[in-house]
Amino acid sequence: MCYNPFNRLKSYLRTHALHHALAITLLTVLMFAIPLLLNATTDGNDIWGAPTQKNICQPNPDGSPGWCSAIAGDSHYCEHIVWERFLRTPYNGLSNMMFPICGLITLSTVSLHFRWMNNQTPTVDPQNHLQRFVAMNVLYSVNISLCGLGSFICHSAITYFSAQLDRAGIWMMLTPTVSMTLLRWVPMKVGETSKYFYYVWTFFWYILVPGGLSAFHLIDPTNPLATPLLYKGIPLIVGGCIILTFLRTFLGLTILLPSIKSNFLHAFLCISFAGIAYLFQKPENVDACDPESGRVYKLTHAYWHILIAVASFMHHRFCFFEVVGAGHYAERRSSGRRSEGFQMSRLSKGNAGVHGVTFEERNSLIVEEGGKTVSIRGVEVLL
Repeated sequence: MCYNPFNRLKSYLRTHALHHALAITLLTVLMFAIPLLLNATTDGNDIWGAPTQKNICQPNPDGSPGWCSAIAGDSHYCEHIVWERFLRTPYNGLSNMMFPICGLITLSTVSLHFRWMNNQTPTVDPQNHLQRFVAMNVLYSVNISLCGLGSFICHSAITYFSAQLDRAGIWMMLTPTVSMTLLRWVPMKVGETSKYFYYVWTFFWYILVPGGLSAFHLIDPTNPLATPLLYKGIPLIVGGCIILTFLRTFLGLTILLPSIKSNFLHAFLCISFAGIAYLFQKPENVDACDPESGRVYKLTHAYWHILIAVASFMHHRFCFFEVVGAGHYAERRSSGRRSEGFQMSRLSKGNAGVHGVTFEERNSLIVEEGGKTVSIRGVEVLL
């Protein structure tokens, strides 16, 4: 038989993780290649319309500048505008590709983790709500991608309507974040007893609320509630999510067994990136507004897009890989003490004997109460 040099490559390609990496890489290349190709071959005035006062800048009904204030001469968020190009502000526009990239990585991570869970012997049970209902993770990826699309169109077109797509898209990213934060307060048993809970919760937080708020901004962008809802409501919502995230964790230490386990590096990076992103949203905040210089490193609004997308991605990872299990949400006993006969044992890998019972342990927690042994998180019990 002749040696086929491609057999080795095929064996590598059978690895699911590599499949995902290749797919994400190719899609990322396409996401950048298509806009750059359009930018080189088309006229921005033909695509987005000529930069007229009506098309580009529409003042508020009370005569205030409205969105006109975002355009200073021939610059938008301190990047020089090239009106005849498809990408009228290329750096601020292309930086939004980080949103769909994070969405793709999220889909890949979730898919690989579910595959790993199903391939264990015995299969590993879901450890939190996000692992129990995959649709929430899929819709999160879709929503964050739509957020990036709206902002990309805004910074590419520089029109009044495209600005509303940017404002409306913010809710596509924010409401799933609120959902994941609040869901950590919902006992796991709620999802176990009612299969409709996840359908209602997902429809409300991932479709109805972001869709309604986005439609509100698109239908009535001059509404006096529109701007305060964004620029005052969003910081308050994000701050509330941060407080609830850590408050849930600290309260978890007083709730009976097992204590919460999560990678707090994700939470730390999420909060850090969000804080830096908020600072960089306006280049004037860091004295970096210099559109005529052409210095790319001063285009901090592009940093805002990248960092806030990564912050949202880190928040999802923090919630998705959080090991909660049913025990974390066990009701606190009135006496404040564990019941008699309750024992916890963490076993090393391999086989170990505890009270006459042999366990094949897979880095899991064993709970034995009143002579009844149960397995948690993929432990095989051999009597």
